[in-house]
Amino acid sequence: MNILINFGTLKDGGGQNVALNFMASLLTIQNNNYYHFIIVKDTQLHKFFINSKINNYTLVPKNPIGRILYELVLGRFIVYKYKINIIYSYFGIGLYPKYIPQVTGSADSNIYFPEIDFWSQYSGINLFFKKIIDNYRIWGLKRASGIIFENKELERRCHKLFKLRETRFIKPSISNYENNKKNIFKDKFNNDTPKGLFLCSWQLNKNIMMIPEIAKLIKDQGIDFSFILTAPIDSSSMHIQFSNLIKKNDVGNMVNIIGQVKKEDLSNLYNQIDYVFLLSKLESFSNNIIESWFFKKPLIISDEPWAKSICKDGAIYVNRKSPSDIVEKIINICNNPNYKSRILLNTKNILKTYPSIDQRTKQELDYLNYIYGKN
Repeated sequence: MNILINFGTLKDGGGQNVALNFMASLLTIQNNNYYHFIIVKDTQLHKFFINSKINNYTLVPKNPIGRILYELVLGRFIVYKYKINIIYSYFGIGLYPKYIPQVTGSADSNIYFPEIDFWSQYSGINLFFKKIIDNYRIWGLKRASGIIFENKELERRCHKLFKLRETRFIKPSISNYENNKKNIFKDKFNNDTPKGLFLCSWQLNKNIMMIPEIAKLIKDQGIDFSFILTAPIDSSSMHIQFSNLIKKNDVGNMVNIIGQVKKEDLSNLYNQIDYVFLLSKLESFSNNIIESWFFKKPLIISDEPWAKSICKDGAIYVNRKSPSDIVEKIINICNNPNYKSRILLNTKNILKTYPSIDQRTKQELDYLNYIYGKN
């Protein structure tokens, strides 16, 4: 079977890490399949292919419009040249010939929760384009021959909202985390201060703009605590807005913006912190969840259906709109070691139900074989 693995929508962040895990596993699996890869130029994944001396790939531009045009113009040629039998678009959909079955991973949680105004902070032309993209994603789901979900609630809603039944639930894998010998975080933070990590970029969905207010409430109660944010130091409008909120609340000594973190430095970062925050309005899944469990750091997460369907009793749930509730839960977990131990024991048991990278890769390939056999 000739398989086209389409990583074309994965430009940075957690998606790149997932793709790197998949590739590391795929290289160890013995089978008779031929693989060709679509990857984004000048990404971590591109560097991996170069360093691994893998030549069976095609580069597409980072710009999504450029990528779509590339697929429309050259997609048929790629399918013909490499005699492709099936396409696996890791997330999203590729505009390749429809007669070739295509399996897609779906992680755009907002299209499954229409009752939530996910784009409430957008208006005008920006809102218009967000809606266009959402409709394009729904169209892509209906065009796919099979859909892979990492969240049971999203899969259930897909069946209910779009009447799409050819789906498969596959849990995310547990990554292999190795310590970079050069610890760039050594002596960077005060080891005596409890630290909470927001591992994300400038994403309003993550509720990061509430960090300064949360920090101010903690400071007013005379509690020692600090926050670490991995958003880029890029002088963007959101970076400037966040910095102004830091100054307004006078919490500059409680918040560290450290910039984006490479995969090989994640282990060292997690070893420096005490808690993980994920205050998103919506997620399909997040590496933050499984990483917090793996590194034995209590997870403080939004009290939302998507989160409960994943975390069950393995997290501390908060009202993401209420700084006072978030601070109350922070103080509770900091001052209650028995509660903290119970949460960590729960996460240890939940983590046992997740596959290794090789196990997940095998599940994905089995599903591709199943879909190919149906078509």
